[in-house]
Amino acid sequence: MEESSTEDEPAMLNLLAEKAMHAAINADHFVYCPTMDLIALATIDDDVGVYRLNGQRVFGLLRKTTNCQVNRLKWKPNGQLLAVALSDHSIRLISAHTGKPVHHIDHSTHSRSQVCCLGWGINFTDVKKTKARAAKLGVSSTSENFLGLSLPALISDPIPDLPTDLARLDIEGALPRLSVLSAGGKGDEAFSSRASLDAIFHSSKKDSNDFADVLVTGFEDGTIHLSIYDFFEIGSFSLQRGPSQIESGRLLLHYSHPYFSTHSLLVSASFHGKDELCFVPLDLRLIPESGRYLSLLATKSTQMHNILRYIQQLQTQLYSEFKASQDLPSRFIGNIEEALQEKADCGWVHAAYQLVVTGSCYPAVKEWLVDELGERGHKRWDKAVFTGYESIRRLAHENLLPALERFSVLVSRLRGLSRYQNSGTTLGLSTQELDDVLDNVSCLQLLAHNIQTLAGIELSQFSAFSTWLRQEIETQASETSLASVEEAAEKDSMLDYALVLEYIQGPMLQSRFLELLNLQPEKDDRPAWILDAQGRSIYPLYKNEIKVLVEGKLVRKKLPGLDELVQRLGIQCGTIFNRIAKTQRENVKLGTPISLGIGKSTLMDMRVLHEEHLQKQTESVTYVAVTPSRMQDTVLVYRVVLEIISGISSTTMVECTSIVAPTEYVKDVKFVDDKSLVLALSKQSSSRLLFLPYSKKMQNNQGLRYRTAQIHHDSVEEATNTILNDSEARLDLSNNEVSKQFLCHSFAAGAKWTPAALEINGREGRRVLCALSEDKIHYRVYDVDRTFGDGNVED
Repeated sequence: MEESSTEDEPAMLNLLAEKAMHAAINADHFVYCPTMDLIALATIDDDVGVYRLNGQRVFGLLRKTTNCQVNRLKWKPNGQLLAVALSDHSIRLISAHTGKPVHHIDHSTHSRSQVCCLGWGINFTDVKKTKARAAKLGVSSTSENFLGLSLPALISDPIPDLPTDLARLDIEGALPRLSVLSAGGKGDEAFSSRASLDAIFHSSKKDSNDFADVLVTGFEDGTIHLSIYDFFEIGSFSLQRGPSQIESGRLLLHYSHPYFSTHSLLVSASFHGKDELCFVPLDLRLIPESGRYLSLLATKSTQMHNILRYIQQLQTQLYSEFKASQDLPSRFIGNIEEALQEKADCGWVHAAYQLVVTGSCYPAVKEWLVDELGERGHKRWDKAVFTGYESIRRLAHENLLPALERFSVLVSRLRGLSRYQNSGTTLGLSTQELDDVLDNVSCLQLLAHNIQTLAGIELSQFSAFSTWLRQEIETQASETSLASVEEAAEKDSMLDYALVLEYIQGPMLQSRFLELLNLQPEKDDRPAWILDAQGRSIYPLYKNEIKVLVEGKLVRKKLPGLDELVQRLGIQCGTIFNRIAKTQRENVKLGTPISLGIGKSTLMDMRVLHEEHLQKQTESVTYVAVTPSRMQDTVLVYRVVLEIISGISSTTMVECTSIVAPTEYVKDVKFVDDKSLVLALSKQSSSRLLFLPYSKKMQNNQGLRYRTAQIHHDSVEEATNTILNDSEARLDLSNNEVSKQFLCHSFAAGAKWTPAALEINGREGRRVLCALSEDKIHYRVYDVDRTFGDGNVED
C-alpha cells in the first residue's frame, strides 16, 4: 500500500497499514509481535485484542468480570505466547496460534500489589558453542536474529553426540495423547479443548538444552518475580534488599541479550533520599551454573506441574460423576425406605431381597413400584447409573492411566538426572524424594486399574438389577394370567439372580467406590494409614489391601482414597519444586544500582548489545535512552559497560550523551536495532521521525559523542549536568543541516495525524515501525527497510 497523498504528507517511509479502532487505545498496552506481523493492544476499556496488519482481529481475551483491568502486555521473544497481566492478581499466557489460554499464573502469593512491568528474554546456556555456530552461519549477534528463523539453526549441533541425543530423546512423544476433559465448574479451561491441551502437552516444538527463556514480573511494591520456561517459578526478590540501598522502588523496564546471563533493569527508586531513575543489573548465575541441565530440569518439572493440575481436575470429575450416579437412586430408595419403616417395619434391602428370592412383594413396595417409580422413573434411574459408571470407567482408562504413565516417565527422567548429574552441578534434586513420588504414582496407577475394574463389576451387577427391576414393575402393574405367568417364567430364565442379589447387598447399599474415592462417612473407627513413613514403600502394603477390598472383604485399616493420594502427590511435588527453586534462587543476585542522576523520566527505552570490537568478550553494553520529566525537548543516552565473570557482573564504565531539539517536544524514543534509535518529535506546525546511530562503534563526526563518568552516584549526576551544558557533547537537532541527515519521515504542517507513541520491530529484512496517533484511535504501520518512491514498494 502506498501513501495516498504525497503532497499533503511528504512521507519517506512506506505505509504498510492503517487502522482505526472503535475505542481509544491505551498507549501503555500497545506491543508488536517479535516474530510475526501481529499487534497486541488493549483499549481504555481494557478490551485486549490481537490484530493482523490488514486490521483483521485474530483473537482476544475474554475477561470474567468487567472490573478486571489490564496492567501489562508482553510477547514471548519467539512470538508464541502473549502474557496479559490483569488486576485480579493473575497473568494469562495465551497461545498466538490458537488464541486460547495455556496457563494461568496466580501471583497473589508473590505480591498483593499490581504488576507494573513484564519482561521476557532468552539466554543461551552454552554461549561459546552458539557464538562459533553463529560465526559459521554468518548470523549477526542482534537479539532479533536469535528470536526468529536463525534460532533453530544456532541451537542445532551438526556433529552427532550420542549421550546428548539420548538425554534429549523425546520419550513422552511415544506415549498416548491425553484426552480432553469436559469443561464447566471451577475446572481449568486449558484442558477443555484439543488445541490448548496439545499446546501444553503435545507441542511439536522440541525442548532445547541450549537456551532458556526468562519471564521477569515487576510489582508496584518493588518485588521482582522470576520464572523460566514459561511456568517454572524461581522465586521473588525485593529491590529494597541487598546492596542496593534503595529505600523504595519499582521496576519500569527490562531487557536482556541471549549471550549474557546478566539482565538489565531500569528502576524508579528513592535513592539516597531522592527520587531517581536507576540502572540495576540482575545476575542470573543459574544459567551458566546449571548449563544444559537447566532446560531438562525446568521443562520436565513444568510438565509434571501441568499433569498434576490435569490429575487434580480429573479427580474432581470422577467425584462428580460418581455422585451424579448415586443422587437419583438415593432419592428413590429414600422414599421407599421411609414408607417401609412406617408400614412394614423393615428396610428396602430386606424387602428387595425377599422379592427376588420368594417373589413375595410388600404392598408398600408394589405401590412404590407402580405409582411412584414406574417406567419413567426406572428409565431415569437406569440412565443415571449407566452414564455414571461408563464415565468413571472412561475417565480411568482414557484420562487417569495415561496421565499417570506420562507422569512416571517425567519423574524417572528427573531421577536419572539426580543420580547421574555431574558432581559440580547443583540442581536441587533428591533421589529419595523422587523415589517416594514414583512409589505414590504406583499406588495411584493400581487404584486407577481397580477403579476401572470395579466400575465394570458394579455396572454388570446393576445391569442385572435394572432388568429385574423393570420386570417387577411390569409384573406388579399387570393383571395375573396364564400368558403373563409363562412370559414371566421365560424372562426369569434369562435373568442372573446371583448378580441381582450381589448388587442389592453390595453396591446398592454401599458401593466400594465410597472407600476408593474416600467418600466414607466421617465416623470410621479403623486406624488410618501412615503414608509418610520414612524409608518405607507403601506400594506392597497398598496392593494387598486393595486386593482385599476388591474381593469384597473388610480391610483392617482405612484405605487411602484417591483424594489422599493425589493430595500427597501434590505435597511431594511441591517439595521437589521448592527445593529446585530454592537452589536456583541462590544463584540469582541483584547488582549495585547506578543512579542516572536525572530524577523522574517520562519516556525511556533500553537495549543490550554484544559489541564485538570490545577487548573483553565478557563485557556487555547496555544503552539507556530517557527523556527527563523536566526537559521535554531532550533525550539522554547512557552507555553502561558490565564485565561478567562466572555469572557475576561489575560495572566498568558509564558514559552519556544528549540529543536536544529546543523548539520541539519529544513524543517518544525507541531503539530500532543494534545500530539506530528513532525519535518522534513534534511541534505545533508539524511532526517528524528521525533515525540516529547510537552505537559507539558506529560513531562519526555527526553522530553521538559520549562523555565518560566515574561510577559513583554524584559523579554520574555531575557528568549528566555537564553534558547538558556542553555544546560539544550533545547533538543539537535545531540545526537543519544536522537533523536533515537523520530525517526518515515527516508529517505535513497542520496535519491532524500526529504520532504519540511508537512500537518497533527490528527484525532484519522486516523492520517495521508502528505509530499510535494522539487521538489514540488510529495507528499506522510503516516499513523501515523500504522508503517511499524507491521503485520497489510492496502493494
